[in-house]
Amino acid sequence: MKLLVFLLFAFFSGVSFSAGEYKCGSIECYEFSPDTKDKESLQRGLSAYMNYCYGCHSLKYSRYKRVAEDLSIPIDIYEQNLIFDDSKIGDLMHISLQESKAIELLGAKPPDLTLEARLRSPEWVYTYLDTFYEDSSRPYGVNNKVYVNVSMPHVLEDIESELSEEEYDRYIADITNFLTYVSDPSAETRKQLGIYVILFLLIFTAFAYLVYREFKKDLK
Repeated sequence: MKLLVFLLFAFFSGVSFSAGEYKCGSIECYEFSPDTKDKESLQRGLSAYMNYCYGCHSLKYSRYKRVAEDLSIPIDIYEQNLIFDDSKIGDLMHISLQESKAIELLGAKPPDLTLEARLRSPEWVYTYLDTFYEDSSRPYGVNNKVYVNVSMPHVLEDIESELSEEEYDRYIADITNFLTYVSDPSAETRKQLGIYVILFLLIFTAFAYLVYREFKKDLK
């Protein structure tokens, strides 16, 4: 019984902790709750990422095939629309941009983003994407409130100018959702398994208690 109470406490404490507030540089992170069960959002986020981010930021700990299967995208459609070089569907998601060329063009090697949402939090990613602003003193004419003096251009600037504020918020939310998924693709499976384990322990404990009561009667 003590073990069961401990497991329940650990499980729900973990849920509470994951919903905590995060600091985004010198500002508070914007409120954001990822939903990695929303396949349509993940599909939109994948498409946006591949078109606007993947040229510089690899996802080298993920495989095209795993992403396609998890997001319910037919393999042939994925290959035709979301693989832009000669990579195979079973390959890891490396980019073709060489480090030396990246340094020459951008001044630094863009980081791999497979684990970014786990390292910094989904709130950080969402807030970062939403806080670019004009700054003529910077090489690309923009700066960022979360990552001050970042060397990255505002790659979504054209998209932001075309969309309403609400539409752009959804756009970056989809990208953040996708990065949250890709940083821990087994998270939803673990959550479901955890619920089943807790239910099993509750049922097992109830039966064990009933058996204990019967044995106690025989000892009287």
